[in-house]
Amino acid sequence: MPLRIPDRADVVVVGAGTAGAVAARRAAASGARVLLVEKLPAQDVGRKICGNAITGDGVAAIQRRVSPPSGPEVAMRIESGRIVLPDGRTALSIPSSGLILNRLVFGQRLVRDALDAGVELIDECSCIGWADRAAVKVRVRQRDGTETEIAAKVLIDATGYRGVLTRAGGPSHADALSREQVGIGYRELAPVADPFEMPASATIVLSPEGARGGYGWVFPMGSRLANAGVGAPLLSAAQTIRDSFARFRERPDGPRFLPAIDGGTGMLPLRPPVASMVGDGFLSVGDAACQTNPLHGGGIASSIVGGAMAGEAAARVAGRRGASTGDLWSYGPAVMRELGATHAAHDILRRFLLTLSPGDLAFLGTTLSRAGAFTALTGPSPRVQLSETMRLLAGVSARPGLALSFVRAGRLMESARRLYEGYPESPEKLDPWRRRVQALTRAVNGLAGGMRP
Repeated sequence: MPLRIPDRADVVVVGAGTAGAVAARRAAASGARVLLVEKLPAQDVGRKICGNAITGDGVAAIQRRVSPPSGPEVAMRIESGRIVLPDGRTALSIPSSGLILNRLVFGQRLVRDALDAGVELIDECSCIGWADRAAVKVRVRQRDGTETEIAAKVLIDATGYRGVLTRAGGPSHADALSREQVGIGYRELAPVADPFEMPASATIVLSPEGARGGYGWVFPMGSRLANAGVGAPLLSAAQTIRDSFARFRERPDGPRFLPAIDGGTGMLPLRPPVASMVGDGFLSVGDAACQTNPLHGGGIASSIVGGAMAGEAAARVAGRRGASTGDLWSYGPAVMRELGATHAAHDILRRFLLTLSPGDLAFLGTTLSRAGAFTALTGPSPRVQLSETMRLLAGVSARPGLALSFVRAGRLMESARRLYEGYPESPEKLDPWRRRVQALTRAVNGLAGGMRP
């Protein structure tokens, strides 16, 4: 017998991942009636193919929104990091801290928090698409095929990188994802034959065989269990991502993996957040809004930050008869200041690194590491120490062309950061801002003889 689904609510959130669960909880905390629609069975919410990692900066951002991961939600606390460069000979030790999560346990807790706040979870129910965009009404389908239309005052799309509703009439300026802006990864949870010598240390291998422009990772989840995988831009993979991982796990300098206990493929956006995450009665969040960091693909902390902001924005207008784009607009500038500015700068850095030869990348990475400036570029405020780093490289006579290109990339990163921090405070100013973004994109494409978008 099909479940009777309410035909309306103050707030409807589609997708119960980290972004959706946090958004639903924040909206419900104000007293709004909130429905959380999820295609998976309730007991599987939280299963996701990813590295399960949160940086120390990400943990700090999470703590301001939800109770941080603790107890069985944490598989390992990371205290150091190692990056192996594409030449295969250069390995950099970098200061690093963060967590490797038991993703399912953490995801289940976020959903329980939402339910405790009064959210109604409708699981095993897929969103087909819009039933009536003007009326903010969506059509959902239960497992037995029964279809229902649900109307909302505010609809929040947390459906992942495909953005089922975002890219089909959500915001008025929804950006379509090109194939160049999609990343693909294959990950396994696998025991290792020998205990990790340094179980609190994470390893990243840049551009492993068959995954140019991507990276492989080995994140300990205890002394004898690893979260290991390979991710790359979709169009740069020379073979299937699973084949790339098969080669990666056989690396002689890596751990000896035993048969995996879990594995699978996932996809994510590799670009700054979409230009507009807001429409009449509509908000886009998490991967649907491209809130994942395009440099390293980390999205757990970003999705919690975005989810909390979306839930708060929905809560402010849930008591009204309807919500216009203007009513919800403040969500966009808040996201762009906290996430978008960093992600836009990191996207330029990622695209610049794709233009480098293995030798130049090894030289650049070693120089930055010796200068103590590596994390200045990859952290949450990439402008920190950037001028000092550029002066350092400008004086390196061994690679004058590389130094000049890096200085140019650094200036573009700073321009992107300022541009996204200055995201318009009203929808009427969005078009001029978008034109400035397009001009910046053209400048980035012209760097180093033309960077691939």
